[in-house]
Amino acid sequence: MMLRGLTASVLISCLATFNVAQASEAETTNDPRMKPAEAMPLAAQRILVGLTQANNGYLAVGMRGHILRSDDGKQWEQVASPVRSMLVTLDFPTQQVGYIGGHDGAILKSTDGGEQWSLQHFDGEARRPAIVYDLMFDDEQTGFAVGSYGLMLKTTDGGEQWNRVESDIEFLGFHNSQIVRVSETLLLIVGEKGLAARSADGGETWEMLVSPYTGSFFGAIPDGQGGAVVYGMRGRLYKIPDVASVETQSPMDYDPFMAANVEESEAIRAMGWERLETPTNESFFGATTMPDGSITLVGNAGLIMTGDPQNAAWTVQRNPNGDTLAGVLPVDGALLTVGRQGVEWH
Repeated sequence: MMLRGLTASVLISCLATFNVAQASEAETTNDPRMKPAEAMPLAAQRILVGLTQANNGYLAVGMRGHILRSDDGKQWEQVASPVRSMLVTLDFPTQQVGYIGGHDGAILKSTDGGEQWSLQHFDGEARRPAIVYDLMFDDEQTGFAVGSYGLMLKTTDGGEQWNRVESDIEFLGFHNSQIVRVSETLLLIVGEKGLAARSADGGETWEMLVSPYTGSFFGAIPDGQGGAVVYGMRGRLYKIPDVASVETQSPMDYDPFMAANVEESEAIRAMGWERLETPTNESFFGATTMPDGSITLVGNAGLIMTGDPQNAAWTVQRNPNGDTLAGVLPVDGALLTVGRQGVEWH
């Protein structure tokens, strides 16, 4: 699974109104962010935050518009990129057709398995920073881009046009970390300040869920038909057995300054959630489903945690160099990760 959510911005911090418009030739010429990324021999050892499988290989993205491709996850080559903006997330609805999203509203597309990329969308002039934190495609034509300050776009023509999805949750101005499909009819968004929202009509309208947590969620993994495991700050991990049954609330009436965490287990279950206890207080930035059905989460300070959310039994190891990890994939009994030091194996 690729990296999703706010990880790019959070990772960088740990280390130290959206105008829908197509990029014009004039803009490409004048904006240095829209010039091709520079070739860097050590790109695979620099900050990478997005990771996925495609076309019988692996792709990773990160700082300065870097796109890297590998056949085996060990030897990496830099692929030409049309932008120098930070790239955050990837989604391949087919082995050949894929999309990348990132800072400055950048959305790139490939039709040859990630060998070549073209710029579909860019917004370097937004009033507030426009960042695509996640992409989710049902097929090569229909997909969503979500991100900063309530950003939500939809395409039905393979990204030729990206149209803004208007909803009440945008009113909050919270960052949308990730969008996932939890069933044939249900979509789930998680994000900043405990945001969770669902759509039962293909993303046309959204309902804000009552949430037990006020900190940020960075991602979610579908867990059975209609459920999800949601992860975020300070080792917080929750299960939603049935997203469709969770009580909703009006974003227009929600006051984040008055909200408080719900800690009592019975009260959380009454809300349609379950708190999964974890042996860590480190934030989770990326996650993947393992071949045996368990999940592995990676995060701050090199955290690697694996277990079964059904019984909340977890094993924890650390990246030996202590560097933050942002994305993870299971490969032949090992873990391929990306993070502060680029590509690493565990």
